[in-house]
Formats: sequence, structure tokens, C-alpha cells
Amino acid sequence: MSIGKTIAAATATVACLAGSLGAAPARAAEREFALVFKVLNNAFSPPIDAGCQAAAKKLGDVKCTYIGPTEYDEAKQVQLAQDVITRGVDGLGISAGNPKAMARILKMANAANIPVVTFDTDVLPEDAKLRATYIGTDNYEFGKVLAEKLLETGKKGGRVCIQSGAPASENLNGRIQGIRDTLAGTTKDKPAGALKDTNGWTEPAGCPVYNNDDINLAAQQVRDVMTSNPDLDAFIAVGGWAQYAPQAYTQTMEPLKDRLDKKQLVVVFGDNFGPQLPLLAKGLSHFNVGQRPYDMGYETIMSLDKLTKGEKVEPMIITGTEVCTPENAQTTCGKSVN
Repeated sequence: MSIGKTIAAATATVACLAGSLGAAPARAAEREFALVFKVLNNAFSPPIDAGCQAAAKKLGDVKCTYIGPTEYDEAKQVQLAQDVITRGVDGLGISAGNPKAMARILKMANAANIPVVTFDTDVLPEDAKLRATYIGTDNYEFGKVLAEKLLETGKKGGRVCIQSGAPASENLNGRIQGIRDTLAGTTKDKPAGALKDTNGWTEPAGCPVYNNDDINLAAQQVRDVMTSNPDLDAFIAVGGWAQYAPQAYTQTMEPLKDRLDKKQLVVVFGDNFGPQLPLLAKGLSHFNVGQRPYDMGYETIMSLDKLTKGEKVEPMIITGTEVCTPENAQTTCGKSVN
């Protein structure tokens, strides 16, 4: 080989190496994971979205698409879930507003080979095989904690009204069952029905009350229950709905402050979001039991990441609870909830 050709070849080699060293590494193809929540107009929703986005950012090659109906609408949620399956997302997280209807969606995802998990609200036990895992609160245990807090005040019986969201919501029904079993003094394998002088506890006519995630309706229900039952001994809400309308809630409960202070009326609420904490601090409820929605969103993305890589996940990922009182409502309460 001539000297000229040798120099040319060497120059080409150096240029090739320089190009290789200077080139930016190729970015992995982006995967899209869709989380379909029950209702976006809810204090529980933004932290789930935040956890979802944080996990996607940490993974780097994942896009979190967080959607749901603005107002509670089971049919709309089913349609939104069906749309993302048809579009072909890489993974799907479902909070099942209507577990029976959503089972059909999970079957569609399975048929399309899209990994699917449930979060916050699971499907029915007979459909559990359709999802890889459930991520969220152990709802039966959550209900037990709500009832245990009532019993801690020294109440041994009386009239108790329960407030819930949607009647078809599997997670909320699990909480109601946990409340009833705890007050009835029975266990999960021997579930109690509606309380009718059961271990000293009775649910008044018209209770439980269901608000379908409508905050204004929830606040009105609290007023109606208190008006219709002036001798009520306890009110347990399995979610925070009525307290998300703090002015209306305050107008109902402040006239009852003497009964609340004496624990003639004991009030326990699920959730411990911002609007609820000043109400708790004022003694307008006795306990608020919070969940960890941020962790639900985060763990959903991380689980879908594992599943798309062919890795295993635990059959249940429980995110835990936190009990708040008037004493810690404005100090440590809620600080461990992301």
C-alpha cells in the first residue's frame, strides 16, 4: 500500500472513531403506561398522578398517561380504558369504578398482551386472575381501623351511620365490611350484615348513605343524617368527601360541638388531605385515617415496568395508612403521605 493510501486509511479510521466517540447514545424507545382512575375531580387524584409521573421520570424511557372521567361516570371510565387498549399502550393500570364492567376491559388487555394491574380499587375476587397485582390500601383493614378508632373513644354501642361513595365500588364495600365486622365483634370469615342491635350497634334507616363521589351531595348527606338522627352516637365516612366542602361541613358540625367534645357523637373520616386537617384540628372530627395515593401511582408504574420486562411482581402491594388526631392535625399529620 502506498504512503498516500496508508495516510488516507488512517485518517478515515480516526474520523470514524471520533464520530463514534462524539455521538450521543441512542435513546431507548419510549413505553407508554396508562393509568385510568375513577374520577379526576377528587383530592385523591392529583397525588396518584404525581406518583405516576415521578416513577416515569425515574425510569427515563416511560411516558405516564393519567386519565379518567372528570366527574364520576362508570361507563365513561370503561370507554377511556377501552380506548387506550385499542390504541395499543404498553401497560395498563386500572382503578375499577365498576369491578364487573371493568373485568371485561381486563380481558381485552389480556387478549392484546398488555400487562395490567389494578390500583386503589380492585376487581372482584373471581376476576383477580385477570390482573398481575393489586396496588393500594387493604380496604378491609382500613375499615377495621376506622371502627377501632371509634371503639377507642369508649363507645360500646349505639346508633352508627356509615357514608360511602359509589355502591358498586369494591374497595369502599370492603371498608364497610371491615367496619361492620369490627363493631359486631366478628371476623372476616363470618361477615356481619347491616347492624341491627348487633353487639349493641344499629345502623339507622337510610344508612349507609352513598354520594357517588359528589362532594356537595356528601356534605348535604351529613347535614341530613345529623338532622334526622339527633341522638346519633357515631358517624363513619370511609372517604373524605364531605370534608372537601369545609364550609358546608363546618356549618353542619359546629352546632354539634358540645356533643363532639363530650364524645356523645364520635366522627371518624377516611383520608387526611389539606381541606380536612383544619376541621380535625378544630375538633369537628375525632380521627382521620389517611392513605398513600402517591405511592399507588408510583408503584403502579414500577410494577408495569417489571411486567413489560418479563419480571414477577407480588400479588398484592399494600401501601399503608396513617391515623391523624386533633392534636397532630397541623403538625405531623399527613407529612408521611406523599
